[in-house]
Amino acid sequence: KLQASTPRGGIQASFLVHGWERDPSGTARAQMKKNSEKNLLDRIRAFQKSEKANKRCADCTEVGPTYMCLTYCTFVCTTCSGLHREFSHKVKGISVSKWTVEEVEEIESGGNAKAAAKYLAEWEPRDFAEPDSTDQARCREFIKLKYIEKRWVPRNGNGDRGGGEPPRREREREREPEAARGSGGADRDRDRERPRDSSDRPQRDDRDAPRARERDGFGGDRGRDADSRK
Repeated sequence: KLQASTPRGGIQASFLVHGWERDPSGTARAQMKKNSEKNLLDRIRAFQKSEKANKRCADCTEVGPTYMCLTYCTFVCTTCSGLHREFSHKVKGISVSKWTVEEVEEIESGGNAKAAAKYLAEWEPRDFAEPDSTDQARCREFIKLKYIEKRWVPRNGNGDRGGGEPPRREREREREPEAARGSGGADRDRDRERPRDSSDRPQRDDRDAPRARERDGFGGDRGRDADSRK
């Protein structure tokens, strides 16, 4: 590094030999920015490699996703990235996008496994098998059920499910016979079958007593006629 002093003001100009940087505020700053962007990209790639779930698309069976859905911090394939955009979800290509520190930190706090733990908490393959990336219609439907309708999010899973069918346990409970639901249902059945006690019957008005006795064949002339016939 060489330094030279100007005759006026004593201002020094520094420069480097062999590709020297005559404008430290320009080229050096650009180089620092480039290194910073590369570092952020390396962090995303390192996070993707650190978890098995991040090595395949979060919403289909495609391996090696190259996009990020920032709305849910998930790694997705090309097909699903386009479908997420249809639902107005924020999507960026991993290698071709510029990243901020805040975005990378949010990605590192998320990932496919964490998203699945929330949005697929009550999912089973028999409900809706994971689609193949070649079947765009099924991928779209799966994403809709998973994120928009929140079909497999339990009610205590941080918010309303946003519609759709009730959770699996409730659906199965509705299909169970009432007798199999526990003592509560059995008690109700016994209450319905138990004959009413006299105390449960409504009391007759005293004003209706004479008419009732005559109707039942007790008291009065009708009662005496009946006794004479006997």
